[in-house]
Amino acid sequence: MDIKNQHNFVYDLLFGTHVDDLNYIYRGEFNSDISNYILSLAERNIIHSKIKGRTKKRVFHIMVESIQNITRHQDFSDESLSQTAFFAIQKNGSKFYITTGNIINNEEIHSLQDKLEKLNNLSEGELTKFYLEILNDGHISTKGGAGLGLIEIVRKSGNKLDYDFTEISEDKSFIYMHSYVETDPDAAKMNSIADIYTFDYVKNLHKQIINENILILYCNLFEQDSLVRLISILKSQKYSDIAFKKRIISSMVELLQNIILHGKLSIQDKNYSPGIFYISKKRNIFYLNTVNYIPNEDTENINKKLEELNTLDKPKLEKAYNKQLFNFSEEGQHAGLGFIEMRLKSKNKLIYSFEKVDEKYSLFNLKLTFIDN
Repeated sequence: MDIKNQHNFVYDLLFGTHVDDLNYIYRGEFNSDISNYILSLAERNIIHSKIKGRTKKRVFHIMVESIQNITRHQDFSDESLSQTAFFAIQKNGSKFYITTGNIINNEEIHSLQDKLEKLNNLSEGELTKFYLEILNDGHISTKGGAGLGLIEIVRKSGNKLDYDFTEISEDKSFIYMHSYVETDPDAAKMNSIADIYTFDYVKNLHKQIINENILILYCNLFEQDSLVRLISILKSQKYSDIAFKKRIISSMVELLQNIILHGKLSIQDKNYSPGIFYISKKRNIFYLNTVNYIPNEDTENINKKLEELNTLDKPKLEKAYNKQLFNFSEEGQHAGLGFIEMRLKSKNKLIYSFEKVDEKYSLFNLKLTFIDN
């Protein structure tokens, strides 16, 4: 697709993620429930990938070890720092990339760097031997591990573990770790890595995510199953009260249903619903954002509908909702009840834009604003 305008990183991800690819990022607090939800959402993409069962287990094992490494070492002494911990899983062609990041004390850098360098220079047999030595030694640190997880990541991936340290204060730094699993060596010889899957890009992406204060970012094909799993992660976030939480979750359902039902993109005579969903937060304000493809012929009608909704107050919105709810005509089936619900539940105007991609499709960017009083 010929894109003439410059786009931000969200558009870069959308354009760079193909039908069978995945970009999924979570940033914030990691606990057992959140970890399970993250794994569950990524697991489905792995299960449906056309790769051997043993390789799927390797990918999932690395995911588990990577997240456990974060939960062991995340630092809550400074809430603003602890919230930058993140996990990213990406699939590009035959490769799965797993990147993690968390805060560590600067005094730990030297010993950790030595350990990582040692692991990267050991053969497969030496890694196994080293793993058994540590396991038999029985020495477990106060953080709940002895480097076993890092050894397992290198062993299961069959590749060196990329890493980088970024100092963020006099006593704290951020460590990035990046590994990948090749699921089809023959395919790898024919394909070069896309920019959005390189280690440098992911590190830069994390910085942009921090600047935008994005908590969750999911770029993939949307379907009912992914909707349910994303909702589970959203439920785990901290809110002022249950009513506010329900408003956000029900609006999220409408947003994602909009992609699933109307964001169709025809690729090789098959219809897909690719898109991006992400949540950002600034102080007490939550933003729910979606970007998806729509036919150019639909943009004028949607724009007109949203413009009209943004002029209505609550009583008029409720009246419009009831009118369309009982409109069983063919026209009424496309009346946009979901948009009205979003306006009512967010209690704010809908922020939206359209950007033409080619002669057939445009991108529809929709943002909901929720103020947590």
